[in-house]
Amino acid sequence: SRDFYAEVLGLIVSDEDTDTIWLRGVEERCHHSLTLKRTTGQPQCERVGFRVFTDEDLEKAKSHFERIGVSAAFVEVSHQGRTLHFSDPAGTPVELCATMPTRPRMHTKIHTHRGAGALRMDHYQVLVPDVLSTARFYMDLGFRISDYICIEGSEHVVGTFLHRKNNPWDIVLLTRSGPRFHHGGYVIEALEDMIRACDVAGNLGFADRIEHGPGRHGHQHSYYLYVRDPDGHRTELLLPGIQVIDIDDDPVRCVVSPK
Repeated sequence: SRDFYAEVLGLIVSDEDTDTIWLRGVEERCHHSLTLKRTTGQPQCERVGFRVFTDEDLEKAKSHFERIGVSAAFVEVSHQGRTLHFSDPAGTPVELCATMPTRPRMHTKIHTHRGAGALRMDHYQVLVPDVLSTARFYMDLGFRISDYICIEGSEHVVGTFLHRKNNPWDIVLLTRSGPRFHHGGYVIEALEDMIRACDVAGNLGFADRIEHGPGRHGHQHSYYLYVRDPDGHRTELLLPGIQVIDIDDDPVRCVVSPK
């Protein structure tokens, strides 16, 4: 797993011990955006995380969860400041933190870049049974919908793309049994970096880990490559998405055929 994420995706190892590796993108200043933990059980995504601006925001979140009857607790997490754990209505384990130690950005140290030279964590996609109720939960936390997916000939919503920063998505919800982690996405600088990742994967014995692509999403505004790590976890490499900033940038309806 270390070789896959560091050599193929190009993430930087910020710290490691015998059971845990903390990684970040070459553009990322904070200590980590991905944590790998050794386990003897079935590989799984333990938790997804989001950053907030201040510790005061964490207190506001805790009070909000108490008002709506969601169990939330502050916990200690290595290489992170105060961290709040909770689960969304679908049962997805989530954490919020405001601070963590910093490391130098490495985006201009081109000679050190490996594989795709992944820049930064971009988004998660999670499969949930009820997209709309889960989306409402995140919208109450301040997320906005950039796009949503309807079944052709109906208003049945089967997918939502929610964001907080100025890209089209921070968490994507699609209708399936769940909750199940589908993938995490890292932004890369150029299409050539996808090709380089494929070549490196082939050279290092990870050719069978290339799942889908390179290709281009339709309504989702970006080129992509999907790869799976040695344990089966899926990562998307994608080019920077369009900007979604203005408050009058209404959600875009996207239609898919029923299956």
